[in-house]
Amino acid sequence: MRQLCFEYFNRGGMFGWMGGGLMMLFPILIVVLIFYFFTKNDKSKTIENSTPLDILKKRYARGEMSKQEFEDMKKDLQ
Repeated sequence: MRQLCFEYFNRGGMFGWMGGGLMMLFPILIVVLIFYFFTKNDKSKTIENSTPLDILKKRYARGEMSKQEFEDMKKDLQ
């Protein structure tokens, strides 16, 4: 009986090749999740790609400045 048990697990047990494949999916999934979290689009990347005039327009649209301040800063940028 003992010999039979060891032979069963030496051949891969009840999982066989499927168990090995599932074991490889776990590290691959971890790597994919890490890659996703580091490459997802966050606010810092959009600010780097914006021109100063775009940033000024966004600030004006959010109501951070008055129309006069917007016009003055816009004139300074041009």
